[in-house]
Amino acid sequence: MSPGDLIVRLREKWQAFNQTQKVISVLIVAGVVGCLFYFGRVMMQPAFAPLFTGLEPKEAGLIVEELKTMKIPYQIADQGKTINVPERQVYETRNQLASSGALSDSGLGFELFDQSKFGQTDFEQQVGYQRALQEELRRTVVQLDGVEQARVHLVLPPKSVFISDQGTPSASVALKLKPGASLSPEQIQGVCDLFVGSVEGLKPENVHVIDTEGNVLSDNFKSSDSKAVAARTTLDQKTAQREYEKELEKRVQQMLSQIIGQSNAVVMVTADLDFSQRQTTSTIASNPDNVKISEQNINESGTGGGGGGAVGTDSNITTTPFAQGTGSSSYTKEENTINYQVSTLQETVENAPGSVRRLSASVVVNEADDPVDVQKIRDVVGSAIGYDQNRGDQINVTSMAFDDSYQKKIEAEMAQYDAAAQAKEKERLYIYGLSGLAVLVVLAAIILWRRRSAQRDQDEELVEELIPVKAIELDQEEKAKDDKKEQIRALSKEKPDEIAEILKVWIRH
Repeated sequence: MSPGDLIVRLREKWQAFNQTQKVISVLIVAGVVGCLFYFGRVMMQPAFAPLFTGLEPKEAGLIVEELKTMKIPYQIADQGKTINVPERQVYETRNQLASSGALSDSGLGFELFDQSKFGQTDFEQQVGYQRALQEELRRTVVQLDGVEQARVHLVLPPKSVFISDQGTPSASVALKLKPGASLSPEQIQGVCDLFVGSVEGLKPENVHVIDTEGNVLSDNFKSSDSKAVAARTTLDQKTAQREYEKELEKRVQQMLSQIIGQSNAVVMVTADLDFSQRQTTSTIASNPDNVKISEQNINESGTGGGGGGAVGTDSNITTTPFAQGTGSSSYTKEENTINYQVSTLQETVENAPGSVRRLSASVVVNEADDPVDVQKIRDVVGSAIGYDQNRGDQINVTSMAFDDSYQKKIEAEMAQYDAAAQAKEKERLYIYGLSGLAVLVVLAAIILWRRRSAQRDQDEELVEELIPVKAIELDQEEKAKDDKKEQIRALSKEKPDEIAEILKVWIRH
């Protein structure tokens, strides 16, 4: 079929359409052309990849101007913080921007001193050293996991020959964290140690770290100030005490929820913890059977006359009595010394801080529905928290009706919200259903129209095929009729009497 015949045939079909069919045909053609144009444009467009992310407006503007000069296509995303370029040109573009100096993030560290300057004053040299040290520290900090950008400010007082005039250095760090990231106390302490080890004379308490949201991150640093250490220790103790109380309250609350139902009990626990640290050393005799390690025995005896021994000798002390009037005396001395080794056990006990001195628990039970056995609840609560009467623990269990008006109000609001959400969901489903139904109707109309068009084409082709056949049959019939007429005329001429008799019979009947 030639293009001219195709155009003629399409024109004939278009003229055979009614108004509705023409509108549907135009819409279908427009939709197909639009889809082909869109997909063609998407397929022809190169794939883009991020060149830089998290840019400041000034940095992004400089990079965009440089990309325009380099005639490299780009896209701006993430509210101007991300610049995308064709994927195959990402690394090449980065190298070109870095070599051209368009990247403002490439600050100078100790490279400032690569070129010496003549006539530089001490103040300029001090400022240059401070700038270089700030940049070097910033480069190190941004390498931490979770840190996107960092700003470092140092205060370096000039050195003095007098100790009394010596200033105190300090450091301030502002961190911009990556989305969803957070720094652990160990990482923050590492930042503090980095600055303390990099700046001469800097103390940990003079390092201040914050984030871009204004949160102070350096409150966990080690400090040499005794008051700061005491305050931090007290705060940690209060936190540990509250965590212990919450754990007891959670256990009792879960247990009572299983017994008397949800939201039918309120539990508060107060714990008195002893954070003092004690060390006790005791010596105990471990073996009652003493071991003899040495023994000394001295035995002396003697006889003699006279009233006594020599003056100043031991005989004056240890002599034995003698008979008076006889003039004779006797001396006896016996000394026995035994040394024993006593086995002892020396024990040193160091009590860990945080022991419980006293517990107080208060439990309020709702009695709106059924009466509550207060004693049983008191027993189970005491077992749950480790009640010790000798320690002075207290448990107070009270039964009273709860005010649930606020809860009912919240439940009513939640019910209204759920009903509104369900209504919106139903409306959305109805819209989707109607849209789907409309699409199905349009598709069904298109299918039916195509079927009818196909059937019409088939009928036209069949008619075109049957017209010559019918013409041939009509010609044959006409020829047969003409032949019969000629035969009847010839027969009437040959046998007129017989033909007349036949006509008479037809007329009678």
